[in-house]
Amino acid sequence: MDKVESLYIHFPLCRHLCNYCDFYKTAPSVNDRTAKLNEFQSLLSQSITRLNHFFIESNAEWGELETLYIGGGTPSLWGESGANFLENFLEKNKINLSDTCEATLEVNPGTWTSEGLKAFQKMGFNRFSLGVQSTENNFLEKIDRVHRKNEVLLTLKKFKELGVNFSVDFMLGLPFSKELNRNIIGELEEITSYEPDHISLYILTVKENYPFYKNLPDEDWIENEYLSVSEFLRDKGYEHYEVSNFCKPNKKSIHNSKYWQGDSIAALGPSATGYFSEAKKRYKWKTLSADFEIEQLSESSARMEKFYLGLRTLEGVDLVTFFEGTDLKIMLDLSREWSKKGLCEINKNRLFLTPRGYLIMDSLMDEVFIRVKSL
Repeated sequence: MDKVESLYIHFPLCRHLCNYCDFYKTAPSVNDRTAKLNEFQSLLSQSITRLNHFFIESNAEWGELETLYIGGGTPSLWGESGANFLENFLEKNKINLSDTCEATLEVNPGTWTSEGLKAFQKMGFNRFSLGVQSTENNFLEKIDRVHRKNEVLLTLKKFKELGVNFSVDFMLGLPFSKELNRNIIGELEEITSYEPDHISLYILTVKENYPFYKNLPDEDWIENEYLSVSEFLRDKGYEHYEVSNFCKPNKKSIHNSKYWQGDSIAALGPSATGYFSEAKKRYKWKTLSADFEIEQLSESSARMEKFYLGLRTLEGVDLVTFFEGTDLKIMLDLSREWSKKGLCEINKNRLFLTPRGYLIMDSLMDEVFIRVKSL
């Protein structure tokens, strides 16, 4: 029996649709927001019935939640009424939070109220992820964010004063970074002065129809940003524990770590994706109905996905766990080639990527698929 101890809920409403974001979301007017909230809450109530049936089909059951994560969208718009709805929703469906549950709410500057934060804290939320992206107005404008620096600093100050576990989302490779000579270390100096426990650092990835596609910095600029930021944050006492994530001691994102470990995670909300590790089933919710598409992973696909996810982390991967015989020898030889280029370190049969290796992970995986003939 697969005991599921993590839940992700996708909140699909935003105050504004940013020009780079491809997560599912809508931006209703203030007058329509209540109606859209009610539609979303009704969809959750319908979806949990469908999900519970799928649990039975997949030989899974709810355990006490060790992690709960509300992402989006802009979940901080849910506010006090959302906290009350969620508390009743979980209780009605006998989904319980463990005493040590890491419960995370995503918060955007300019979208929260003290009352809303208190309501979520009261029901058990003890971690907050702040969507900052940049502290400079000219770059916030380029990526179409509606908050400005004063709201960023107000939000950082609020969470430092609350004394809660909070993370900051930050972006590299923004358009016009090279032309405007973005001082990314200066921005992070300002952010780290508020002592966040965790920082997630993402490289902006967009399609060719992105309005500023031709104004994105080149690969050398992005590489320099990424490596200099990694060094800066490590010098500040943050552990670079995953490709895009840094934390103070003992402040890893437990929820996201479960994804990288290939654990089972339940999901609710439009476009949200869940996974049953024992059945090797992934499911993705449709956007407008209480149903989902199911993907059945093969043994080899599940194994290589777990290899890829493990390679993203500071723990690395034990090659003996994933390969044997000739394949193991090929991987050890390949790892030694990478090591000579400064892309990884090897300890016995364990492989760890360096920050430079993290930057070209997809290319490294392509090499694995070319060399290892059994894949």
